[in-house]
Parts: sequence; C-alpha cells; structure tokens
Amino acid sequence: MLMGISYRQKGFTIVELLIVIVVIGILAAIVVVAYNGVTTHAADAKRSDELTSLVKVLEIYHAEHGAYPLCGATGPDTTHALTSGTVSSCLADDLVPTYISTMPADPVDSGSNIYYYAAGYQKTGTTTFVGNNTDNFILGNKQATSTGPYYSGWGKSDLTLLLGS
Repeated sequence: MLMGISYRQKGFTIVELLIVIVVIGILAAIVVVAYNGVTTHAADAKRSDELTSLVKVLEIYHAEHGAYPLCGATGPDTTHALTSGTVSSCLADDLVPTYISTMPADPVDSGSNIYYYAAGYQKTGTTTFVGNNTDNFILGNKQATSTGPYYSGWGKSDLTLLLGS
C-alpha cells in the first residue's frame, strides 16, 4: 500500500451536469423564441409584398380594360358594382396567366389570414373604406405582428392591412 498518494475519480458531479443542462435549456428557449419572431415577421413581409405587387397588377389591368375586375364574374367592372370575396375566387380568372403567373396566397391561408378583394369600394383612411360604387378596389389581410389599428371587412374584425385605389 502506498501512503500519501490519493486517487481522484474522473468525471463530472451531478451538480455540474445539472448546471450544464439548465444552461442548454435556457439557450434553447432563447433560440426558439427568436426563431418564431423572425418567421412571423417574414410572413408579414411576404403578405405586404404580395398585396403590393397585386395592386400593381390590378393597375395594369385597369389601364388596359378601363376598370378593375368584377368579383364573381370575368371581365372589368364597368358598372362599378359592390362585390367582394377572396383574391383567388375574385381575380384568378381575370389575371392568371395574362397578368400574373399564379394568384398569391397568404402563408397561413385560413381564417382571417386570407387575401381579400373588393371592387367598387374606396380606401378612405388607414383602416377605413367606403362602398361608393366607384371605379376603385381594396385589398385586405391580417398581419400577424400588427397590434392594430383594426378594421372590419369581409365579415372579419381583425384585419390590419388595407391597400387599394
């Protein structure tokens, strides 16, 4: 037997392991929260860009036909009727493929997260519009990161993005 020589066991104590696990958990939580915020902002940016592009396509259509498309029927809205619905149901027949290759769709595409179109309505403010049977249109959508102001339209009360002529 050797005297004065001590042997040290190799490895980590349970306390050290628990500290490492807690630190990894905290870092993982931070990463998940940051990732969710980034993807939500990216979806809102896509919504805004797609609807802004659709406004430009509608202006080209108007320049060529003298009116905006009528929702529910093919062709320009020369009577300036008040019609509305989803972008895909109202505009696909008039715009695809001549003016746009495919109709844009919201990344979520359900509930209030749908692109809406209305002919014969005029945008009067950031969150207001009026149905005045004129040669105008509005587009609407719900932005995920918006805290308001909200406007009502298309039977929804939580829409936050309103574009139009």
